[in-house]
Amino acid sequence: MLFLANIVMWTICIFFTIQASIVLLTIGLFIYLCLIPVVEASEQTILQKVIAPERQGRVFGFAQSVEQAASPITAFIIGPIAQLIFIPFMTTGAGVDLIGAWFGTGTDRGIALLFTVTGLVGLIVTLMAMRTYSYKTLSLKYQKQPATTA
Repeated sequence: MLFLANIVMWTICIFFTIQASIVLLTIGLFIYLCLIPVVEASEQTILQKVIAPERQGRVFGFAQSVEQAASPITAFIIGPIAQLIFIPFMTTGAGVDLIGAWFGTGTDRGIALLFTVTGLVGLIVTLMAMRTYSYKTLSLKYQKQPATTA
């Protein structure tokens, strides 16, 4: 479920910015925001099922600190990438001639292209992660755990 939700979210990231449309934006963000609780619940369920209860506090604490640290770091990294690469590419660069006719041009389309490229990279990484030894090992460990009822 976690991978399926991530695949849908990355696909939305690819396509909701393909044209400057409030309808595409609204539908894409609505579906995206509806999937966030699914991803979070799936992640917590997996962690609670495969990690021994006596270690869960440390693992959850470490995972949350990594998530919290990643947010400002990615914000500081993506800003210059957008400003120095994607926005110029879609305003005065080769992107205007290459894809500008159907994708659009300007600052907003530079940001849109950044979303599209990020979605493509995220989708590829997610599909590759599904084929890793670590994922297969985690999946087997998850399936071997007995179901718990509350």
